Amino acid sequence: MLSPMTDSRPKRPHPGRWLLLLSAFIALGGAAWGLKEGPLALADAVGYAVCHQITVRAYVFGDLVMPLCARCSGQYLGAMAGFFMAFVWGRLRASGPPSRGIMITLAVFLAVWAFDGVNSYIFLLTREPFLYTPHNILRLITGMLQGVAVSMFFLPFFNQVFWREPDPRPALTGWRDLGLVLLLTALLTLAVNSRWTPLFYPLAFLSVAGVFLLLSLVGTLVVVMLFRAENTAESPRDFLLFFIPGMAFAVLLITGVDALRAWLETTLGFSISE
Repeated sequence: MLSPMTDSRPKRPHPGRWLLLLSAFIALGGAAWGLKEGPLALADAVGYAVCHQITVRAYVFGDLVMPLCARCSGQYLGAMAGFFMAFVWGRLRASGPPSRGIMITLAVFLAVWAFDGVNSYIFLLTREPFLYTPHNILRLITGMLQGVAVSMFFLPFFNQVFWREPDPRPALTGWRDLGLVLLLTALLTLAVNSRWTPLFYPLAFLSVAGVFLLLSLVGTLVVVMLFRAENTAESPRDFLLFFIPGMAFAVLLITGVDALRAWLETTLGFSISE
């Protein structure tokens, strides 16, 4: 009598069923709670956790204010542009570094973003121009450049930690690829700077989707490391097993920061949005 065949492959660690159910409940419950006052209120709540939301430093479309300031809008829209182009090119699992020249260029993007941020912050404190007068278009552009750099640095790092066999190619295989990403961010910059009201909701929700996606991916890595499951994922199903708890991590983090900020503002009179 032949004995049944057994799978000799080692079982890959992953979150248990109850953790997945709890995570799904937290993610869906957080979205439902946020939507009770409308989609824009949910977007504002996400922005409240990561952005000062100073109105004069945000883009206003008619009587609608973006949920993120100009710089943060650029950061997360730029990151979404980077991820989107990696998806178009079929390189979402890319783990290789770009060429040295592109890496230096991305580092320059980060430096320009930081430089403009410091200049803008000094202006906020002193009400006097430091090196030059800050402007929302500069905040938006430098934010876009930072978002591109973050997405192109974060993606290979995530894939090197997460997948058993990541794609060895870089997300940016050459200057043409970087040029296409920058072209997309230029179009997004023009869209935001146009302040055309029909574009408000798509841009607002895309920017806060960038916040939630990045926080969820960070949460995914946290869960992977907690379960000591680095370099074990092989399929989209494996990704979802960790991404669902990652989304719960993002919901809890956003909710916690929102609660802390609201407490500081109401109890201690501390406000960073004025």
